[in-house]
Amino acid sequence: MSKFPTHADIHVPEATVVASAPPPVYEATVSLTKSFEERKQILKTMYKFAPGIANQFNESAEMFSRRFWIVDNSGSMATSDGHVLIEGSAGVEGMVSCSRWEELGSSILWHANMAANLEVPTEFRLLNPPGMRAAQIVHVGNGNPKLEMSEISKAMGAGPTGRTPLCKHINEVVAEVRAIADDLRSSGKKALVVVASDGASTDGDVARALRPFHDLPVWLVVRLCTDDDSVVDYWNDIDEELELDMDVLDDLCGEAAEVTAVNPWLIYGVNLHKLREWGSTAKEFDLLDERPFKPVEVRNFLNLIFGPAGAVSHPDLGYDKFVQSIERAEKNCPKVYDPLRKRYRHWVDQKKLKKAVGQGEGCVIS
Repeated sequence: MSKFPTHADIHVPEATVVASAPPPVYEATVSLTKSFEERKQILKTMYKFAPGIANQFNESAEMFSRRFWIVDNSGSMATSDGHVLIEGSAGVEGMVSCSRWEELGSSILWHANMAANLEVPTEFRLLNPPGMRAAQIVHVGNGNPKLEMSEISKAMGAGPTGRTPLCKHINEVVAEVRAIADDLRSSGKKALVVVASDGASTDGDVARALRPFHDLPVWLVVRLCTDDDSVVDYWNDIDEELELDMDVLDDLCGEAAEVTAVNPWLIYGVNLHKLREWGSTAKEFDLLDERPFKPVEVRNFLNLIFGPAGAVSHPDLGYDKFVQSIERAEKNCPKVYDPLRKRYRHWVDQKKLKKAVGQGEGCVIS
């Protein structure tokens, strides 16, 4: 098995390759070069998303017009307890074991490709110099997708090594966000900061380093690359201490298990997980793995997935009507790969939905 798809395996528009990628000009503007409608067409043409999921990716691109990924390439990322989806012409063929670095690499290349296609300026910074003449900091989304994907592939192609200097890189990203904070606020936008790591910092107090984000227009995503309880508790404690706009995510299988434990009616597929990594301020996504949804919250969440054209009926108007509206919406959506049962399914498990919604207040099951 190859480590993860190379940039040659990912479709990007043709572009002229120049000697080096143009430097990002963060201070000049926080607006995007492509319009909402242009991005909408790209998402429709290049990605097999449910309509609402595609719209959420687009809304997120508009809101988080500057993005920063802090990527842990420390030695522990070589641990072989990761999983990666293998996709063929017919879709997902299965999930195979790999290293944490290979799992994260697959995700990084996917998000870099999305940012390059939509031209959403994104900075990927590795904690340690990668070697192999690869750049430690790579910028994508600046109008040269072919070269950008080549550079990020080279950086991710180097093996993990070194320690975990998270604080150093968090401090540098804080400085970058401060430089554009006024422009972000005046335009009603935010920066997205993703920390992808499998452990604690080795160069200081992460909570202290993250604290300045509290006063900046930032949405923070922590993408955990391990299911080690001590690491999960470490980041959850930081989340509770700082009360930032923050979402802590496990890997796909771990997150699917957490979501299914409280909302078993939902098939938690890879595109939903990628959307949460991409960043969304919709509160339903943050609550998804925290508690069972009430009937009206189920409806609101499904409307986010299916989009306006697949509007789901209010459950208080009758369960049969509610279910029929879901079935109509699902006809316009591709099935999703269930990482727990390892097969394609519709978004909603009807049997479990009836039990969940039937217990809600005000919903009458005929």
